[in-house]
Amino acid sequence: MKKYINIFATIVAVFSATSCGDFLEPNSTSEFVPKDAVSLNELLLGEAYQRNDMTGFNVFLNLLDDDIEAAPYQTPITGFDANKYLASYSWQPDMYKLMDAAGSGHTNMYESYYSVILGANTIIDYLPKVNDTEDNKNKVKAQAYALRGFYYFNLVNIFGKPYNSDSTALGVPLKLQSGIEPSDDYLKRKTVAEVYAQILSDLHTAEAAYLELPESEQWNDNFRTSLPMVQLMLSRTYLYMENWTEAARYAKKVMDDTRFQLVDLINLPVEELNENGEYVRTYFDMTNYKCSETIWPFGNVEDMFSWTSEYANNPTNPANGQNMHAYFKASQSLLDSYLEWDLRLIHYIVQAPDGQGGEMAMAYGKVNIGQTSHKPSFVVGSFGRTLRLSEAYLNYAEAMAMLGGSGDEEATAALNKLLEKRFDPEDFEEVEFDSNAELVQFVRDERRRELCYEGHRWFDLRRWGMPAITHTWHDSETQSSNYTLQEGDLLYTVPIPDEALQSNKSLVQNELPSKRLPQ
Repeated sequence: MKKYINIFATIVAVFSATSCGDFLEPNSTSEFVPKDAVSLNELLLGEAYQRNDMTGFNVFLNLLDDDIEAAPYQTPITGFDANKYLASYSWQPDMYKLMDAAGSGHTNMYESYYSVILGANTIIDYLPKVNDTEDNKNKVKAQAYALRGFYYFNLVNIFGKPYNSDSTALGVPLKLQSGIEPSDDYLKRKTVAEVYAQILSDLHTAEAAYLELPESEQWNDNFRTSLPMVQLMLSRTYLYMENWTEAARYAKKVMDDTRFQLVDLINLPVEELNENGEYVRTYFDMTNYKCSETIWPFGNVEDMFSWTSEYANNPTNPANGQNMHAYFKASQSLLDSYLEWDLRLIHYIVQAPDGQGGEMAMAYGKVNIGQTSHKPSFVVGSFGRTLRLSEAYLNYAEAMAMLGGSGDEEATAALNKLLEKRFDPEDFEEVEFDSNAELVQFVRDERRRELCYEGHRWFDLRRWGMPAITHTWHDSETQSSNYTLQEGDLLYTVPIPDEALQSNKSLVQNELPSKRLPQ
């Protein structure tokens, strides 16, 4: 693959940002064109996929919601400033400046997403120029459009308002080709509705291309996109748009795909012997294709979890003789939402040393966990996130519940099919609901329990009315401060990074609140 990545460098010389607007455009091109779609297929891996060795796509997003809270105070090690966490954890309008001042070296998510969008655009632009079979060309086309739709979905939900709140609000710029366009209009932010329309267009284009392929080429157990990945993203997109009928229809396609099966948690061991002959706790790992729920893995482990796992089970610090623990833990409200015999409490949320000889429920899980470090570990084949089957069940249940009427029965049946895999058969009781409102609330609570720490909660809170959240920060062993994100708060939409505004003068910053003061 390195050969193809080097060739790609002759097609688009530089993707990095160095001049006005060039988060969205290359600096130079050459006349070299790959001879076949097979070459472009390999180039996708190097330039368009969010691979497991790439960082800069998540960083602080998992500090924003209510599934996380600050761990007990600890004296920072020499040279470390914990304010790098506080800036986003307290939803500050100038979070990037505060993070930089604290030495975080925050990564520009805006630029990271546009760099891989540019990779997808280049593949799309060059595909008509190659000679190959229609199957090989459709394979490349499907992946490139699937990736671009996925990336724009994330961008608009980070930097734009929720679709159901104000679809006419500013979203993000739509860059849809690799070359420099004749007008600067494309550098301007499109509305949320326009971005969603493009997401649907890309995903439907990918779906059509996949359907032209033999069934054996529509999904493989690797980290490539696939037809079920596209169908799950269509379900999610329609769900966010509150098009309940289409959300349910596409979720059902994934649920009915016999290549995937819900994992029965009762069959997972609680403990296993390690190489030292010690019994260690085991956790559900959704990030590889050994998991029957995994549809598509993506992203880097450290990128997703470093800020919630940092210092977990760190050895005694020689600088001050202190045992360190992570700065964050699972919120009590999340833990309280589970029944005490729910197997997800055992398998989904990591228990790590608290630095005082006990254990603490961590704000991460469902990835490869080191047996001695109790932290997410990067091993060959590991990823930070996945799209998985259980989301399809929850998308379907929510959509059918929102349709109401006979949809309530369909929603309840889907929930019970999922839940029976999450409890010991002796403990499982099918759920029933006295009203549609009770069902809808249960679906929302179930999304929180099932999908915790997978990147859903913040987006779900946004589309469910942006409720108030209070985070507590421990300033010292004896003093704490509260920070509140108000209902419908402006900071439910993340500020655009300063670097992006400086590089693209056509960008307009989101409306920001005043400095958030401790209470």
